[in-house]
Amino acid sequence: MGSRVNTVLTIPEPGKTVLVEKPYPNIKAGYVVIKTEIAPICLEGTRIWAEHDFEFHDDPEHLGHEGVGTVVEVVDGSNFAVGDRVVVFQGDYCGQCHACNNGLSPTYCDANDPDVVGPENAAMHGIERRNESASGGFAMATHRIAPEANLYKIPDELPFRYAAAANCSFGVGFSNQENMNVKAGDTALVGGIGFIAMGHVISALYRNAKVIALIRNPYRRQLLTDMGVVHFVNPDDPDWLAQVRALTYRGQGVDHAIDSSGVPYYQERLIDATRKYGNINFSGHTPGARLELHPLKHVIDPAHTLWGQHDVRARDRERLIRALCDPEVQRMVDVMVTHEFPMSRASEAFELQVSKQCGKIYLWTQQ
Repeated sequence: MGSRVNTVLTIPEPGKTVLVEKPYPNIKAGYVVIKTEIAPICLEGTRIWAEHDFEFHDDPEHLGHEGVGTVVEVVDGSNFAVGDRVVVFQGDYCGQCHACNNGLSPTYCDANDPDVVGPENAAMHGIERRNESASGGFAMATHRIAPEANLYKIPDELPFRYAAAANCSFGVGFSNQENMNVKAGDTALVGGIGFIAMGHVISALYRNAKVIALIRNPYRRQLLTDMGVVHFVNPDDPDWLAQVRALTYRGQGVDHAIDSSGVPYYQERLIDATRKYGNINFSGHTPGARLELHPLKHVIDPAHTLWGQHDVRARDRERLIRALCDPEVQRMVDVMVTHEFPMSRASEAFELQVSKQCGKIYLWTQQ
């Protein structure tokens, strides 16, 4: 047992990845060891690999917050068994805060808030401290520690490939749209098309809403076409707003406007295109970007409702996994996941992500 190691993907400097060996994870009650199968790429390429810009929950040896895998070690009294296939939802779980007590996203649990528990105790750093482990890794490792409260068992009929879309792609879109009550017949304008926006598109099409894509990237426009989107507007067109409104009921504007880019260029347009009493959703961010939001003009006068969330609420997990079992959702996920790499070729994957000539990218950690 003592000879076991954990192989961890690291980014020691911009543009460079190295696989290193760390101690095999140690766990205590409430946690399990997961053998990671797929670690989808989120912002690791554009933010960390390219710029070496880290947030509180990651560092060069703690990368990747999404993932699916198999339980390989438990402690007595666990609610899981060795061999269980699971989705790992990001972060830790305290069981006492507002988020935990109301079935909300674990990202917003106090145990993951550096302002509450300190950066050294937040997210994966805190998970390691509480388990007296020095295993490194997050999702981008052959093994990881995960809190039982943030796991969901994958049905036998659901392959890992589709379950891996349950976080920062389809999962974020699905949970946000549960919040917003996107339904059949609604019109959803989605702008800033990356993989989270693609998850929103899949969720809206699954709900039989009309999707309008505000997009400039030809590669990603083709992906959306293959998913089934038929309405496209180039945000650079002088009459872009007239084009959008022409696709809505009586030209009043869209029911739901969704931005996952965090870029004011798109956010401003999405606000302008939303009907009175419509929903505006921000589910992505760009470091350093700042939107000028005027409460009277943008919220009060048009009676807009603003939503923001970049993870999956715990109360939505069962419905989310059920949706991922739907053959049409799986077809669209197949379109969205354009590239797959072994973890040993992560630099190629990150470079591709930076190029934006891709959809969602998966890393297979056991290859």
